[in-house]
Amino acid sequence: MESFTSKQRHEYLNFIAPKGRTVNAEDLVIKFEHLTSELLMMYEKWMLKNGKAPKSKKGKSSPASLTTVGIYGRHIRSVYNDAIENGIVKRELYPFTKNRYTIPAGTNTKKALSKEEVLKIMDYECAPGMEQRSRDLWVFSYLCNGMNMNDICRLKWEDIQSDKFTFVRQKTTRSRKGNQVKTKVTLFPETLAIIKRWAGTDRQPKNYVLPFLEHDMTPQREKIIIAQVIKITNQYMNGIAKQLEINCSVNTYSARHSFATILLHSDAPLALISQLLGHTSISTTENYLGSFDDEKTKKYLSALF
Repeated sequence: MESFTSKQRHEYLNFIAPKGRTVNAEDLVIKFEHLTSELLMMYEKWMLKNGKAPKSKKGKSSPASLTTVGIYGRHIRSVYNDAIENGIVKRELYPFTKNRYTIPAGTNTKKALSKEEVLKIMDYECAPGMEQRSRDLWVFSYLCNGMNMNDICRLKWEDIQSDKFTFVRQKTTRSRKGNQVKTKVTLFPETLAIIKRWAGTDRQPKNYVLPFLEHDMTPQREKIIIAQVIKITNQYMNGIAKQLEINCSVNTYSARHSFATILLHSDAPLALISQLLGHTSISTTENYLGSFDDEKTKKYLSALF
């Protein structure tokens, strides 16, 4: 957004300048209320034309991909959500809705592992310590509806009831306060064993299951801790993938994408997968799904004859 609001962007910014005035882009301060769907659409169009910075001072900018636009858009949305939560901007001005501005999902299909690769990871004999913990967290995510690490770290004992638990995705708590979707998760013996291996000793209902977060932590400290857990998990998981000769990045996101794609390849209904992922829209679910392999494609095409 900084590059967009500097240099020769006057034609895009004059419409948010004080009425009757033309100002230099460098002197214009963009406020949250300026981030309308119109401005965001202008930003998207500019990114798709000039969003990739030149490699040298004399070079020219080039188009950014829709994937890049989506990444930047989600960062802007996250900051906007924080501003609403802190009372800086009114919720009714929120521009990231279906009828206002939709952040592009990009055209690159997320990389999902095959079922065989996932089973290799689950059967891998880990070294005790961080490697074991990282593999366990990845498997827990995969078996628990592709639950992301933020939600895993925030799971509380009161959420668990026998062989299942429910939770509301942190990703949607701020943007959908009036329409919270509770995701139901079935606990398998493997996931129960992971909880038993790493859970904290104090099992009061309000306490976190995994001892990463504490109740007196600031939101900023919580983000730092969760980011560290993700970083360490990704580091060890990519090491495990190398040992198993899995030729792709095996990070915490891949567990979620693998969960969705493997279910789809097993002929699970898309509506069920969407529900298990905690999505409110099937189109959102489609962005998580990997492409079918050649053998699976041939199997479906054989129905034509």
